[in-house]
Amino acid sequence: MVRQYDLYLQQHMKGKYSQLEVAKQDARNAMKHYKDLRPNVDNFMYNNGTSKSLMSLTGTIPVNYKGTTYNIPIAIWLQEAHPQVAPICYVRPTSSMQVRQGKHVDNNGRVYMPYLNEWRQGSHNLIGCIQLMCVVFGEEPPVYAKQGTPARPPPPPPQSQPYPPQPVRPPYPTPGFTAQGPPTTNYQPNFRPQMPPYPSNPAQPGVPYPTNATSGFPPYAGYPPPNNAPMMTNTPYPPQPMAQSNLVNSTIDETMIKASLLSAVNDKLKRRMKDTCTLIQTEMTELKQTERELRDGQDKLDKIIKRLHKENSDADANMLILQQKNEELEKELERLQDKQDNLGDNMDDVVMATTPVYRQIVSSFAEEQSLEDTIYYLGEALHKDVLDLETFLKHVRSLSRQQFMLRAIIQKARKSAGLASVY
Repeated sequence: MVRQYDLYLQQHMKGKYSQLEVAKQDARNAMKHYKDLRPNVDNFMYNNGTSKSLMSLTGTIPVNYKGTTYNIPIAIWLQEAHPQVAPICYVRPTSSMQVRQGKHVDNNGRVYMPYLNEWRQGSHNLIGCIQLMCVVFGEEPPVYAKQGTPARPPPPPPQSQPYPPQPVRPPYPTPGFTAQGPPTTNYQPNFRPQMPPYPSNPAQPGVPYPTNATSGFPPYAGYPPPNNAPMMTNTPYPPQPMAQSNLVNSTIDETMIKASLLSAVNDKLKRRMKDTCTLIQTEMTELKQTERELRDGQDKLDKIIKRLHKENSDADANMLILQQKNEELEKELERLQDKQDNLGDNMDDVVMATTPVYRQIVSSFAEEQSLEDTIYYLGEALHKDVLDLETFLKHVRSLSRQQFMLRAIIQKARKSAGLASVY
């Protein structure tokens, strides 16, 4: 499924993002681990009023709250210098939901975490950011059901509860929205939730919400209920005890100051440790995946090396066979060259047969052909009046008698040799 969005990412991020390939790979890894995230492009307005068209990952992430998994809708905006700068994260409520302010989420839905404030390229990525959001949302749910939304019984815990389908609307945040950040870079947000008024009688039939004295909300299908804690300012550290009116001029005990500092440091170290553990787990997962890929590559390389060794052995064997054939050809060429050199010494050995009957056939045939030539030249001499007729007839009769005897010998010799007759 992630591969289907590669072309979309390439078309809408090319020319805008300074580190295109790194940003695309980070987005692909996030969508690969969280299947409900989808890429989307829309205008994003910054605090200074400027608007830019940015790539975002929108969808839901699984959050475990009190043993039940819920799907929390989010939107992660990738800035043009990603991953050099941290992404901008928002909770994206549906029409039946409302953002709940807290230590990590403001009233506009923007998410604040130390992981984002301490963002560094190479050590931070979108997967680690989303995993930390799952952790902090599991401790403090960022959304609750709007007043007037009918409560429904919660489904069985083992299954993940998706939110109702979102209505068609522009991606969150909408153009013209001004994001609000934490007051300082040290990340100590201190928001006071602005909750809608509740009816004074929580026991009234048909009213699913409690009084304004608590922050507990009824369970809603798909939305995790917030903690049953009093509505108060969410400070990162325990509040300092207020001095009594009659002790205004008295000094604070040194033990109280030390206890307050230790408590604040302890809370900060716990948050840092949790973020570090989550980051290490993410890196361990990626390293294990890389190890599996490397082992698969090593197996493939071993197979290729074995095949190359086999082909090399076959090539060596073929080379030996070729050398043997070359030696045999050289010896045969030398033998033929020696025969060619000795051919002029005894020409009769070339044309003479090897057996007596064949030699008799060859010699008789050669003598018979010579007699044929003699008779021909005698006829030429008679035509030129070199010989008289009587002398011509005398020699022709003698030669013809010899020719007849030779032909009879040839016929008989061929028959003895098993050859066909030529006369």
